[in-house]
Amino acid sequence: MCVIGEYKGQIMNKTMQIPTKLEELLGFSIECSCGRRHMVDTKGVALRRGALEDVLLWAREIGRNLRICLVVDRVTRQVAGDKVEILLKRDGHVVSMCLVPDGDGDRPHATWANVKLVESVLCDVDLAVAVGAGTVNDLTKLASFNKNIPYIVVATAPSMNGYTSAIAAIMKDGLKRTIECAQPVAVIADLDILCAAPLSLVASGFGDLESKPTSTADFRLSGMLRGTYYCFVPERVVLAAEKRVTEVSFGLATGDPESIAALMEALILSGISMKLAGTSSPASGGEHLISHHWDMTAAQEGRVEGLHGAQVGVATIVTSALYERLRQIDPGSINIDMVLARRLSDEEMRTMILKNHGRWGQEAVEEFFKKRLSVDEHRQELELIVTDWDKIWRELEDVLRPAQELRDLLVAAGAPVTVDELGLTSGQLKKSCLIAREIRSRFTIFDFAADIGMLGDVCDDAILASGASERTF
Repeated sequence: MCVIGEYKGQIMNKTMQIPTKLEELLGFSIECSCGRRHMVDTKGVALRRGALEDVLLWAREIGRNLRICLVVDRVTRQVAGDKVEILLKRDGHVVSMCLVPDGDGDRPHATWANVKLVESVLCDVDLAVAVGAGTVNDLTKLASFNKNIPYIVVATAPSMNGYTSAIAAIMKDGLKRTIECAQPVAVIADLDILCAAPLSLVASGFGDLESKPTSTADFRLSGMLRGTYYCFVPERVVLAAEKRVTEVSFGLATGDPESIAALMEALILSGISMKLAGTSSPASGGEHLISHHWDMTAAQEGRVEGLHGAQVGVATIVTSALYERLRQIDPGSINIDMVLARRLSDEEMRTMILKNHGRWGQEAVEEFFKKRLSVDEHRQELELIVTDWDKIWRELEDVLRPAQELRDLLVAAGAPVTVDELGLTSGQLKKSCLIAREIRSRFTIFDFAADIGMLGDVCDDAILASGASERTF
């Protein structure tokens, strides 16, 4: 188990020099004092009006007369896919097209079946080109990685931060998984296309971006209490860009090109921050677990998966409010012996998780028990929390943002701020706040609240304070 002093040595090492400008980070590599080499494999980003033709430049970087497969969906084919096909064919390449079929809600989904579909058409192909946003990008990213071929992405909306990440979020056997893969060689982000994207997708991208305060806090908290990997460098890359977007958030709701460009750049940098860290932790904390849980339960509840960033934005307000509520606790009120006496045994915990998660319960058990503490370890953690309570919160305060401020920013950008707007209920929100932590081994603020024996007590307060729902169950 890590102690505060050891962790603080890492977090306070803010003299480490690393670029924060996008163009300086492309192809970047450095040995860090954290003990890891931070690397960015993406070589190029074209972010401007008329950038679509740059797909030719990056295809030529791979070679001439290539066999190229475009991966599109019904909408993105019309938006940009047909144009990309014409450009590449004129340049002498042999181009085929993989159309990802619509699923529930008349849109495609990032499922394992669709990964296999894309893989099946990437045989004897030199280059894959994803033309789309979250789903198309994730499918192409993982499928091309599995087939060991490079890929380029042509972005069609500033809707999420996965364009430059080295992971893909895929639904497999009912469980939302993040699977390691490779970054794209280049990202083509034509502002003419991005500014024409539905405002709901723009707002979704902003919701995803605004999770950085809480996801970064979770990243730090896990390092402090669980001794998991933490480095200051990845968060430095994205936080400044995130702040720039908040200053122009009002322009997102009207499709202002300057605001859209700032959002897209920040989303690209957010993906890069995950690659630098070698984990999605800097950009995906407890708020993402809630969104993933909503996705996992959608089919059985007769719902269609919502927009990722829209869900994350609402969950972030709640998570921020949870941080605020926990900060108010007097550490002297944490009765260590009582918390441990009420602790469920391993068998009781296993039974509860199986009940909570149904057909994917066993996988949830396996994930959760990767972070499950023994009784002795739990006592050590509680003693650390009580003793160093103020130190812990001082380390978090510079990245956290008040829940009300987050809510105001999301409203300004035209993003959802309540579960009603997502087609969800108060009960679904409360349930996910209580059990979403069980689907991943990642330690978040929800685990912190559970470990001090207060998760059930503080969830209602946090949900009400967030304004995400007017009532709880």
